Amino acid sequence: MRQSDYKIENVYEPGYDSFKPNEDSPFLGKNGMIPVNQLGLGTDPRVANQVAALSQALNQGISVMEIGTLSPQVFETIPKQHFAEMRRKAKLAEAQITLHAPIQGTDPSGFGQQGYEESNRLSVERQLRDVIDKAIEMDSKGNMPITIHGSNAAGSTFKYITNEEGEREKVTDMLVAVDRESGQLRPLKEDVSYIPDFGVSKIKYSPEKKLEVANRTMWEDQIDKIEFQKVNVDNILSKIPKEVQIMAQRANQDKEYFKQLAPNERDLVLKVNSASSYLEDIHRSLNSTFSKAYEFGNEDQKKELEKLSKEFAKDLYGVDPDKFKSGKLSREEEMLMSRTYHDFQNQANSMQIFAEKLKKVNPGMLQDIESFSVSKASDTFSNVAFYAYEKKGDKAPALSIENLYQEMGFSQGDDLKNLVVTSRKKLIDNLVKQKGLSAGKAEEVAAKLIGVTFDVGHLNMSKKYGYKDEELVKEAKQVKKFINKVHLTDNFGFNDTHLPPGMGNVPFQALLEAIGEEGAKAIKINEVGGWFEHFKSSPFPQILEAYGSPVYSTGSGPSWSQAAGFQQSYLEGYGQMLPPTHYQLFGAGFSQLPESLGGQQGQQGGGRMGGGGF
Repeated sequence: MRQSDYKIENVYEPGYDSFKPNEDSPFLGKNGMIPVNQLGLGTDPRVANQVAALSQALNQGISVMEIGTLSPQVFETIPKQHFAEMRRKAKLAEAQITLHAPIQGTDPSGFGQQGYEESNRLSVERQLRDVIDKAIEMDSKGNMPITIHGSNAAGSTFKYITNEEGEREKVTDMLVAVDRESGQLRPLKEDVSYIPDFGVSKIKYSPEKKLEVANRTMWEDQIDKIEFQKVNVDNILSKIPKEVQIMAQRANQDKEYFKQLAPNERDLVLKVNSASSYLEDIHRSLNSTFSKAYEFGNEDQKKELEKLSKEFAKDLYGVDPDKFKSGKLSREEEMLMSRTYHDFQNQANSMQIFAEKLKKVNPGMLQDIESFSVSKASDTFSNVAFYAYEKKGDKAPALSIENLYQEMGFSQGDDLKNLVVTSRKKLIDNLVKQKGLSAGKAEEVAAKLIGVTFDVGHLNMSKKYGYKDEELVKEAKQVKKFINKVHLTDNFGFNDTHLPPGMGNVPFQALLEAIGEEGAKAIKINEVGGWFEHFKSSPFPQILEAYGSPVYSTGSGPSWSQAAGFQQSYLEGYGQMLPPTHYQLFGAGFSQLPESLGGQQGQQGGGRMGGGGF
């Protein structure tokens, strides 16, 4: 017999150093990166039978679990009794459970298919209150962090470029603007224009500049339409003697008088009426524009508008508006007021002056979606946190706002930080005013009840916009002091694939170091829903190997990255070298013969003579 060309190496060398991760191991390069008791796993987010999913995970020895579904419909399919049962199971296993609120169709800012609607925001707020109720049913210890996406609507995108000085610079790639009146979204990208100017000049407009120009153009166009109507009034009044206005006023009150007028006089009266109609349209448009400016303007603009309103009344009626409101006008002033108001040319001139002043008070009807969403989503989060506090006080479930990937809202560290800070501030105000808490106590409660779920996989997807690992670290550092939960998931920077760690290019070690002590204390959940969907197995062994988690709870001794050397890597796909089945089928002895021949090997059907075979 020819000697085979392979040999079996001696694996029984002394010490654990003999067992090193294979080249294709998911090991991230640092043993003891995360202890086993801090490693959590998310359940399969596609199913309503979360009790079974939890039981299966607990059987594997997983001590931290995140319950949640993608769809609100699936989440509501979970019977309320299951939440209490999950609490009991976790308590028996001495495990910790946390919750992920449903994702699809739930935007805390209030965006839906038709844009922003306050009714959408209120609906999501009510839905999150229901999530709070279910979290309370599951929570045996208090302050369970509930992960909620900061936004599920479109968001601006950002990129890194090398500027003219040769330095890396973060700029806006596409800015999503919100029409604050209609709620509709409007994407604005960088634009380049070429104009004839002693040759051809190139002008570059950033998304921010395009937003500024769009706001100015929209507002000025609205005022210009009003002023165009004034031109029509001037054209009519310039051809009519002033006395005809008095005639028209009497004719409109007395139909018989109108019939007695000569045909040319009737024609003049009709022209005056036409001018009056134009003036009424102008006045309505001015009122509407003023109302919009006052509703959406800032505090300084509102003060300016109040001043302009009084000046307009003075020009239009010829009397002091404060004196009129107090009812202290003299008889002469009342007559002056009537004459001035019925002077159509004065009306037209007063409205034009008011329109010109109004043009300078631009409230900016288009707003970048990040700042708009902060103002709206912070209402939702502060109200839901206040509801949780009313239910359970200091033991209330905590909201944990998750960063999303680019093209969705709150993908950047500064935006997420602004959302958390604003939400906490609103909650503090509510606690002080409605619950009588001191400012210090309210701040303490707000810090406990509103935090951040830091998702490393979502952040990594900024790589498709030119981000490098060190720039991801900068984003992570901006939110580190707010973190109360970490989502660990891998990808290649382009899609949210939810791979187990070590199977993509997420810089886990750098990001975990960046979030510091807060991140070290936070619950860590490995989100691997994509793995469940496509590979139909639990990746927990590979997760332990990736982090080099200690085998023993004391933290000393070997790590799971070394233990992987005991078996062939599952990634190679060839199975074990000389597997036990080889010896069972072909080894010496009679015990592995079929039962029909006196052995112990099971067989189907009848004996070998009856067609059962071996």
